[in-house]
Amino acid sequence: MLDKDELILSSTEAAALLEIHVSSIKRWSDEGRLEAVRTPGGHRRFSLQTLLMFAKQEQLRIPLLGFAPYEAKVWRGLQQLRQGMVPKELLALMYQWLKEGKSGRLIRLILFFYRYGVSIASLGDYLLGPLMDQVGAAWEVGEVGIGEEHRMTQVLVDALYALRHVEQEPEEPIALVACPEGEQHELGAFLVRLILEEHRWRVLYLGADVPAEEVGWQQQQWRASLVALSFVPPLGRADVLRTIRVLDQLYNPDCPYTLILGGKGTAAVRCIHGSFKEIVIFQKLEDFELWLYQHHAQR
Repeated sequence: MLDKDELILSSTEAAALLEIHVSSIKRWSDEGRLEAVRTPGGHRRFSLQTLLMFAKQEQLRIPLLGFAPYEAKVWRGLQQLRQGMVPKELLALMYQWLKEGKSGRLIRLILFFYRYGVSIASLGDYLLGPLMDQVGAAWEVGEVGIGEEHRMTQVLVDALYALRHVEQEPEEPIALVACPEGEQHELGAFLVRLILEEHRWRVLYLGADVPAEEVGWQQQQWRASLVALSFVPPLGRADVLRTIRVLDQLYNPDCPYTLILGGKGTAAVRCIHGSFKEIVIFQKLEDFELWLYQHHAQR
């Protein structure tokens, strides 16, 4: 009998956790090696703790064991991320790891989620974004200093570098990604870079604090068909409009491009116009990725 508070996995989930074929799960269950219960419909169910104990006994080197003693929180967080939910309990643990300087564990955790099917967009929207909001809130109330805030941010940027896995850089299409002048926080822009690379774009990444004039010139030099800029508070509506105005003045109709604007700094921006092929604003990375799917379908 399984306890109602235990984390319960299906045969398919158990196989994914143990990184073996589902037929092995069923065979071990039939042989009595792996304890399971049956639902009224006859389906096998396994408790997370039973699976972890079995993995240790059989010396199965599964990634989840590397997060002991927090395996349950990590697995529950994985399920929440897959459902488009913010894993609040796990976020509190990750913030504690950030404060304690456990960067290796954080990087392994983010890689674990990606390996188990959480998209880069979901990682940004439901995990890394909320985690950075928590870091920012701690800085605002004086819980952490500016140096500590920068250190924490860099840990997450290091995790994003670890996610890069493009096997061969394509020649077309080309996208330019940057943080506008005055913007030092690269996390959102880097996530956009990763999503574009997953979709086989060649990405010119300019990084933080790039003047709008330089963005415009680089776009023309490389003939990028997409320019993506990330605005994070304290940058806001006035900064967005000023950047658009400069880019509009530099725009060359013989070298057209779509302008993508994202980040919480764009929240108050509505009904903007310009000479660009298109201007699109996104508050969520998942929405950007959906647009990108549709964009590719039309190409």
